[in-house]
Amino acid sequence: MKTFLAILLLALVFVFSPLSANSLPLSTRGRWIIDSQTGRRVKLVCMNWPSHTQSMLIEGLNHRPLKDLADEAIKLRFNCVRLTYATHMFTRYANRTIEENFDLLDLKQAKAGLAQYNPFVLNKTIAEAYEAVVDVLGASGLMVIADNHISQPRWCCSLDDGNGFFGNNNFDPQEWLQGLSLVAQRFRNKSTVCNSDMRFSLILKTKLKLLSTCIIFH
Repeated sequence: MKTFLAILLLALVFVFSPLSANSLPLSTRGRWIIDSQTGRRVKLVCMNWPSHTQSMLIEGLNHRPLKDLADEAIKLRFNCVRLTYATHMFTRYANRTIEENFDLLDLKQAKAGLAQYNPFVLNKTIAEAYEAVVDVLGASGLMVIADNHISQPRWCCSLDDGNGFFGNNNFDPQEWLQGLSLVAQRFRNKSTVCNSDMRFSLILKTKLKLLSTCIIFH
């Protein structure tokens, strides 16, 4: 009984104690990610936040202020966000504003929600809005993994969406590399971005049957 109570107490301490802040940028020692100043091991506790769909903006900003959502993530004991993006957000649509994009998609109600809760994103370009989100998350104490999720902005993933494998209709390897380079250049001086996923997955459709080969690059 005493052992059970001790384990329960330790679990409660873990759940309710705040996560310690880390010194950025992070570093590595062998296979471990470490705090660059203290040398202590850093464990990433990440949540996924989609930004790769047709709206090309993270979900939920039409319902609550971004700062409130970030604070909620902290309360839930996350210390990082895997912030997804589509390659074309930076290679083709980087200069389109969020407002223009929502108008093109006829997202009147969602646009009204943005105007109410996060008006600062409406006049920003798609690339600027992604960066602004990174800045708010960082200011709230969250690290960011910039995740190249897909090429064409849409929900992921399907064996027939043309985004799955090198040379597919919507997966031009040169444009993919261009997108990775643009993102790297934009965030090279932002220590909040602690990692970059080169591609969420590679999905191969064979001639004989459907096979999904998923590879995550870090």
